[in-house]
Amino acid sequence: MVNSKIRVGVIGLGYLGKFHFEKYRSNKSVNLTSIVDIDEKNLHVVDSEKIYRTTSYKDIIGKVDAVSIVTPTITHFSIAKFFLKNKIHVLLEKPMTESVSEARKLNAIAKKNKCILQIGHLEQFNPAIRKLKSQLISPEFIEVHRLCKFNPRATDVDVILDLMIHDIDIVLSLIDKDIKKISVSGKKVITNLIDIANVRIEFEDNVVANLTASRISTKNERKMRIFLKNAYFSVNFIDNELKRLIKNKNNSFKTASFQFKKSDSLNEEIKNFIKACYGKEKPMTSGECGLKALIVAKKITRGFIRK
Repeated sequence: MVNSKIRVGVIGLGYLGKFHFEKYRSNKSVNLTSIVDIDEKNLHVVDSEKIYRTTSYKDIIGKVDAVSIVTPTITHFSIAKFFLKNKIHVLLEKPMTESVSEARKLNAIAKKNKCILQIGHLEQFNPAIRKLKSQLISPEFIEVHRLCKFNPRATDVDVILDLMIHDIDIVLSLIDKDIKKISVSGKKVITNLIDIANVRIEFEDNVVANLTASRISTKNERKMRIFLKNAYFSVNFIDNELKRLIKNKNNSFKTASFQFKKSDSLNEEIKNFIKACYGKEKPMTSGECGLKALIVAKKITRGFIRK
């Protein structure tokens, strides 16, 4: 791959897979060679004869150096395992896998074969979160609200694995402490799985994160508020906005607001993945990050089962 472009394939051409396809197609650093979908109708997203189309992901071995896997969660482990065992880099949509043991196995295979395994925790690429991380020290309380209008395309998993896992991933990247206790409440409303949930995560040193996620809201809202000693931060994921309030020595408050241009987080994620494949960057959302988020998400899900 030193003197040629990385060859890329997209596995799954559904709603989100089509966006992956478009980002790769417009990226001059890669050669989009292959697309895979079990539904032949989805393979006709482009008329180019240069792109290989197939209904079986095993057919593209020898044609790709890296793949995006954008398929239902139940298929993630088997497909990702196949490509990692064949020493092909993988960008795997969230949630990483159905089980923690599967996630551990994928990380082990990726490490053994020296492959990039990146997980699609998109919000880490939001410029407001990047700015927040450059300024935040020792958060004490985090409040998150992620509300979305109902969309039937992601009902194969509950709202924790569908939506809240984004915020779990961010919270774990902001709070480097062990979890002491998790308290959960939620309801099944439209689907047979939890559609609305509130989760309180208590860490060591009395640090708390309170997360609310709903996929049956009348509006879309994605906000995070972070409280720490003498300071407050607010992130609006939709508007790419970060607000900061810091208490001065004279008990006055210094405020600042950072408004970022509308960003394409998926494009930034894919650019990071490609650069990681070339060895130029490390993946911002590695397989280990995906595993940590999944471990917590599964603990939350088990909390609902026990109720």
